[in-house]
Amino acid sequence: MTGIKTGRSATQPTRASVPLTRRQFAQAMTGGLATLALGGLFGCAPQQAAAAEAHETMDYDVVVLGGGGAGVTAAGQAAAAGAKTVLVEKMAWLAGSSSLAIGTLYGAGTKLQKEAGIEDTPEGLLEYFLSRGGDKLDYDVQKFCAEHFGETIDWLYEDLKVPFKETVSKKGKDPVPRGHNCSNNAMDYLRAVTAYAQEQGTEFHFGTTVESLVVDEGGAVTGVLAKRGNRSTVLYNAKNVIVATGGFCRNADMIDEYMPDYSGVYTEVGVGCTGEGLRMGLDIGADYVGHGGTNGILACPVEPGQSKLISNKALWINSKGERFANEAGQTHDIYYDVAHFDDQKFFAVYDQVMVDALDDDLRSKFEFGLEQGMFAQGDTVAEAAAALGIDGAAAQTALDGYNELAAAGEDTQFKKKAEVLVPLTEAPYYVLTMGVCTHGSFGGYRVNTEFQVLDTNGQPIPHLYAAGEVCCGTFIYDDYPAGGCGLNWSYTSGRYSGKNAAKAALA
Repeated sequence: MTGIKTGRSATQPTRASVPLTRRQFAQAMTGGLATLALGGLFGCAPQQAAAAEAHETMDYDVVVLGGGGAGVTAAGQAAAAGAKTVLVEKMAWLAGSSSLAIGTLYGAGTKLQKEAGIEDTPEGLLEYFLSRGGDKLDYDVQKFCAEHFGETIDWLYEDLKVPFKETVSKKGKDPVPRGHNCSNNAMDYLRAVTAYAQEQGTEFHFGTTVESLVVDEGGAVTGVLAKRGNRSTVLYNAKNVIVATGGFCRNADMIDEYMPDYSGVYTEVGVGCTGEGLRMGLDIGADYVGHGGTNGILACPVEPGQSKLISNKALWINSKGERFANEAGQTHDIYYDVAHFDDQKFFAVYDQVMVDALDDDLRSKFEFGLEQGMFAQGDTVAEAAAALGIDGAAAQTALDGYNELAAAGEDTQFKKKAEVLVPLTEAPYYVLTMGVCTHGSFGGYRVNTEFQVLDTNGQPIPHLYAAGEVCCGTFIYDDYPAGGCGLNWSYTSGRYSGKNAAKAALA
């Protein structure tokens, strides 16, 4: 697979922390596309003695940990409210997993929906959230998201001028079109909120690894202790701290501990998602909420991301040669199914007509898959399947049954839509190896609608807030509602954690 397995390396960047110019910002964000070694897990116990020995002390109203979409948004909103704000990032650039997303934001009652003639309300969205597992979580948080997701989309569209496509799409099992797609990809959002945060006066300190939260004798957070590269120790005194450090899919030990069903699944999340930000809070009594789930996509070994070779017009079979799903169904539902297969693989069956329809770029990747033995060709599907170790007779039976359904124009097995239920009858046949990879962890701090981090008694830990994936377990149960929910959680929680932390700091 193209992704990297969860691992235990401990390489860290060494760039000193400095405010950046606009040109340096552009360079830092371009660098976010590079591939680095995995980040390590650091001990995060409170260190009062070490704080007293810090080489340098800095004072801020709000300190934000993490430079992904949630953290940058939080920092920008805090600074806009008048708080002296710094964002501290261990990597040498801004990015995070939010920069790797396709770019869909999920929400209701937006200006884009109205322009498209779609009538929708936050109340309808709340009803959908509750139907997809949200009833197992904090009702107030579900209601908050339903009410504010659309507002966040409008803020990005109208205030920050992010370009969106005019079409609002249906996502998941939701019958209402609520998927808002930016014109390019999710980097559009990160660029916009970064420019906004800089304009508001946010300071950015890169190559600075926070090692612990600092707390007083009463358990209130008073700042963070960090290191610049491998050199000087810095004490950031803060009236409020916002943790927006992402998930932990790059940390094998935490995956084993919190979501063992997904141990060994490949991941494409940001290289900094190693979980130490979560550990810091747990070490001072923060409550963990999570349900052993992850966010993920279907993956093809010839390229990163969700390749267009994973066509919903193909027949999909498992290693036993059996059709197992509606190929045009909810991606996350299929991801969960495949992630629980013993080999975490599935296979797409093409005929020659499908291959002939590939554009030059996809054809090149397809040929590479054949050359590397990841795809196989045969005069029959049985022959091609057998070349990959699949039961050929079962694969032939699956294809014959699929073609009968396609000829009849109705999928009575898995309810695939007629427009993508296409007969596969032109030899030779091809079987393409596919798999899954994680894009996020559904577990982290328990927060309230102020985005205050709660302790195990359900009480806010004084002066500690969170945003983004590090606290998404509060919003998402084990059933992902629809594409774009996680990304909007990041930006919405970023907006309101920043506003609330600043308001409290300046009170």
